Amino acid sequence: MNDYTIRALETHADYHLAEAAQRIIWDMTDELAVVPLHVLITAQKNGGLVAGAFDESGRMAGMLFGFAGFTASGRIKHCSHLMGVLPELRRTGLGEALKRFQCEYVLAQGVDLITWTFDPLEGVNANLNIAKLRAVARTYYPNLYETMLDTLNGGIPTDRFEVEWWVAHPHVAAAHSARAEVEALLVDGALLINPAEYGGSYIPSPGAIHPVEADRPPRVILVEIPAVYQAVKQQSMELALMWRYHSRAIFQMLFALGFMVTDFISTSRDADRRNFYVLEKYEPLLET
Repeated sequence: MNDYTIRALETHADYHLAEAAQRIIWDMTDELAVVPLHVLITAQKNGGLVAGAFDESGRMAGMLFGFAGFTASGRIKHCSHLMGVLPELRRTGLGEALKRFQCEYVLAQGVDLITWTFDPLEGVNANLNIAKLRAVARTYYPNLYETMLDTLNGGIPTDRFEVEWWVAHPHVAAAHSARAEVEALLVDGALLINPAEYGGSYIPSPGAIHPVEADRPPRVILVEIPAVYQAVKQQSMELALMWRYHSRAIFQMLFALGFMVTDFISTSRDADRRNFYVLEKYEPLLET
């Protein structure tokens, strides 16, 4: 992303641009949903980070906002609350560049853990957060934010993964290991717990959930989600809700059994794309 400069915000004009960028990025119809200038400034002056990606004209093309926090055990972490880019610049690598900037900023503070939440049914976000950045997930929040009025989240319970990005851990440094290797994982004994049903349409329906033996679980479990969840919502909100409750039941069950999301596989970028989370028994990989 050499055409963009990523930096921490400095001036009141910068923060006003961040307010405006939020409205466009998340198509906000509720002005109260915008994180305002005074909150952004206060967070930045007290250990947080508000950063923007600027093009050569000075337009803010993307922004992120995070602040200092603690884990349940008292460990200091960075809570990444917002990160997004303008709609026309999605899938260009700008979002990843913003997160890499955040990583370096937090490491310079002596902090090695960044957490944030995202919708587990949004494959584009999963590809960035899990496959590229190598964050992991083992916490599931049903309907975390209740009702949201923006167009991306409206009409569906706001279920979220909390992801943990252990920025100094070898898992993060490891190369993404599973591009288009679903068949190899299955041959090696992985369980695809919910193969989707297509029925002649590229919009899938949730499949039957295969049982997991708690006393003899497989080493690896694959969970399938729709290729494009927003397309499911556009076709049928009823089907979108089915996917929400179906995936909620699976992830809550697997997390309770000690599984953790460690990878994400998108088999292609074409119409026949299929998306899979990879879960493993990863204890005691991480300590919080």
